[in-house]
Amino acid sequence: MKRLLLALPLLGGCGVVDSSILGDTDKLMQAVYMLAFLALIMFGLGRSISIGKTLKYLAIWTALLIALIYAYSFRDDLNTAYMRVKGELLPTVPQGDGNGQVTLRRNIDGHFAARVMVNGKPATFLIDTGASSVVLPWSVAEELGYNPESLAFIVTVGTANGNAVAAPIRIKRMEMGDIVLENVEAMVVEKGKLSQPLLGMSFLNRLHGYDVTGGTLTLRR
Repeated sequence: MKRLLLALPLLGGCGVVDSSILGDTDKLMQAVYMLAFLALIMFGLGRSISIGKTLKYLAIWTALLIALIYAYSFRDDLNTAYMRVKGELLPTVPQGDGNGQVTLRRNIDGHFAARVMVNGKPATFLIDTGASSVVLPWSVAEELGYNPESLAFIVTVGTANGNAVAAPIRIKRMEMGDIVLENVEAMVVEKGKLSQPLLGMSFLNRLHGYDVTGGTLTLRR
């Protein structure tokens, strides 16, 4: 450890150790390579090791560095694979690309559902293109901070449990991964008429587009 600490000023003088490497992946990898190389040198300097063992250690370090470089060269592919596996294991968790595009994997029941933050609180919505609006069950509306008893139930809607009355509301903010919408039209359905929130067209129509390919739903802000 003491030898490695003595090597850090040398790295700094060579321009390898710099505060900017934390924000630059390529510079960080260069620093890792250099540190590994110096660790090998410093390990050998203070010890009487036979040439055979030195070559053995050198071969091990070389193999590790080659494996690291190889894995790093496929970092984009590995990240894509990771996101796909994550989507399969957690299909309701939106997978964002950082540019306003979100993907969802189809659930085992054949539907798409998404974890959405509603005014900072989470709720799982069923994606429903047949619903004209975002729809909240009475109980979920309460969990999200609304008081259904104070709302005006003046709209007749059709549900899986037959016709029901609903109260129009406006949701201040909805977040689905990288997609953020404000002032979204929604409805709260009377008690006992709906079991799961629906993400309908009042949300979907405000997107740039969405499409289904195989078992993946892609939404674009």
